[in-house]
Amino acid sequence: MTEITQSLALLRKRLEDENLTCIAQKSGLTLTSSLRGIRPLLDWIAQGEDLQGALAADRIVGKAAALLYVLMGVKGVYAEVISRSGLAVLKKYKICAEFSTLTPSIRSRDGSGLCPMEQTVLTIDDPSEAYAALKEKAEQLRRAAQENGGLMSQKMTNRKLAALETKRKLLETAKVIIREKGLVNTSVEEITRACGVSNGTFYTYFKRKEDIVFAISHDMFREIYEEAQRYDGPFMERLAFYMVTFSGHIERDGLKLCQEWVRNTVDPDLVGSPYDREKLRMDADSMKGIIKMGVERGELKEDTPIDVLADALTDVIYGEMLCWDMSGGAHSFEERTKTFCKMFLPAMMRPYLNSNDE
Repeated sequence: MTEITQSLALLRKRLEDENLTCIAQKSGLTLTSSLRGIRPLLDWIAQGEDLQGALAADRIVGKAAALLYVLMGVKGVYAEVISRSGLAVLKKYKICAEFSTLTPSIRSRDGSGLCPMEQTVLTIDDPSEAYAALKEKAEQLRRAAQENGGLMSQKMTNRKLAALETKRKLLETAKVIIREKGLVNTSVEEITRACGVSNGTFYTYFKRKEDIVFAISHDMFREIYEEAQRYDGPFMERLAFYMVTFSGHIERDGLKLCQEWVRNTVDPDLVGSPYDREKLRMDADSMKGIIKMGVERGELKEDTPIDVLADALTDVIYGEMLCWDMSGGAHSFEERTKTFCKMFLPAMMRPYLNSNDE
């Protein structure tokens, strides 16, 4: 056991014994907190605390916390729970990482999706950029809490659990019906009747019928990107994995659902959520993140035109999706993507691959 490992074990014990959420320590300085999430880290950075070379113990470390630890300059972190993306960040910056549980991702406190802070840094890899984005996000959440009368409970009530279950049921039921009939031929009443709830309940969660099409796939596409980031293989395999998994998910969700999504996306007036209006940009950013990782790992040359390639490959995926929609599903979207990745992707990427990754 190394000296760092021994010191982290002591911090872990103190974290548990004193029921802290976070502790950081270096010679002559110890900082502790019982605040949840990344709030302690944001505060310490804002206060100008010198944690260069410090060790830290934390309850939960995702990519957001890991990037903040990098910015602070710590040399070792213990986490009760750490995400794969958080661990990857610490390893990249050669920070000693000890943990009890490794998890695919850090979910939101109500379990409804990815943690908002993790979502904020999904395509961000620079620690300083991450800090600025996370600080802004934390302020947005603080203002939202004030507008809601400060009633952000730390524990989920039975009522909240029931609401989450109702929303989940609406989404699952809508997916089944829309896959079969399409959104145009599906009414809100049909969805709510199948769920055993009132029409008013539907509008508690969705402003309009079209919004449910977007909501169905939000988490899935984030998870596909995160899974691709964790893919254990060379760059070309990882890129093909992302593209094929992306198209395969859309095909399995069904032609009708995809056609509705395309129709609603092409007409911005039908899109109620700003998140959905930026779906194309977000998918391009995800593609950019996959390519950027290849550069950072030395699999791609440093002068690789990341933005140009990401836009081009996103155009390919979206173009294939549109052709699949227009053909009425006459061919397999997933298989066509596999063909592209096998026959054309190598030639497209070869000029940028380092020789040992060809």
